[in-house]
Amino acid sequence: MSFRTTVAKATPVSYELEWGVVRGLCWGDSKNINTIATHGWLDNCHSFLPIAEHWNDDDAGLVALDWAGHGHSDHRPLGTHYHFIDYAYDLWQILTHHIGNPVTLLGHSMGGFVSNVVSSLCPEKVDKLILVEAFGLLVSDEMNAREQLIKGFASRYKKRSGRWRGYTEIETAIDARAAQADFSRDLVALLVDRGLNKTSDHSFSWRADPRVKSVSPYRLHSTAVDELLQGLNMPVTVVRGDNGHENLSRAIERWQHHVADLSLITLNGGHHVHMEQPEKIAELLKSSG
Repeated sequence: MSFRTTVAKATPVSYELEWGVVRGLCWGDSKNINTIATHGWLDNCHSFLPIAEHWNDDDAGLVALDWAGHGHSDHRPLGTHYHFIDYAYDLWQILTHHIGNPVTLLGHSMGGFVSNVVSSLCPEKVDKLILVEAFGLLVSDEMNAREQLIKGFASRYKKRSGRWRGYTEIETAIDARAAQADFSRDLVALLVDRGLNKTSDHSFSWRADPRVKSVSPYRLHSTAVDELLQGLNMPVTVVRGDNGHENLSRAIERWQHHVADLSLITLNGGHHVHMEQPEKIAELLKSSG
C-alpha cells in the first residue's frame, strides 16, 4: 500500500500561533479551505492520507493538521504543557483568525473531542461536524480531584525532559507502533512515515514531544459537556467502528439528546475506522460540500 502520489500532491500549510507553528498538509485549493481534519493522540496528519486519496475537488481544500507536539508541528516551549484545552485553543485560533470561511470539521478520537468543543464555541465557523470514534468528552465525574491533580503534576514533572527510545531501522519503529494498534501494519506505516525523525547518528526517533504523554491533571465535569453539546447547531455525524472503543456507545447514550441534528453511522473497523474505510468518510465530506 503506497500513498507516495497522494503525499506528493499535497501542499504544506502552516499557521503561526503565539507559542509556535502548527503545520499540516492540504489537498485541493489551499486558498479555499472547506474541510479541516484533526488526528488522534500520538498520531499525525498522515492519519488522513487514505481519505485524501479520494479527494478530487481541485476548487476546495482539505487540510489535515498536526497537533502541537505531533508530526511536523512545533513542540510547545519548556514550562508549558499539553492540556486538552490548549489543543482546543489552537484550533479555535486557526478557525477564527486564520480561516475566512466556515468549514467542515473532521476529527478522529482526540481530534474529535477537540472539534466538538470548538464547534460549540464558534458555531458560525463550522458548517458540519464529523466525529470519528469520538463524542462528548472524557469527564471528571468519577474522579478524585485531589488524586488526579497529584498524579498529573507528578507526571508533568517526570516527563519535563523525557526522551523516546531510538531505532536503527524504520521497520523496527513500525513494528513497535503496530504492536499497540488495532489496524493493519500498512496503515501504521503511514503514521510512522511522518512521525519519525532521522537523528545525527543516522538512527530514528519519534518526532512527537514526549511531554504529550503526561497525565491530565483535571477534566471538565459532565454538566459542562451538556452545555457545550447544546451549542452544536450544525449537522453532526458520529462515525464509529463496530470494533471501536466501547466508551463511545456510552457517550452517545449519555449525550445524544443534547444535539439537535445528530446522525450515527457504524462502519466495519476499529478505532482507526477512518483509515480502514476512507471511501465512506470521503463520501460524507462530499455530501457536506
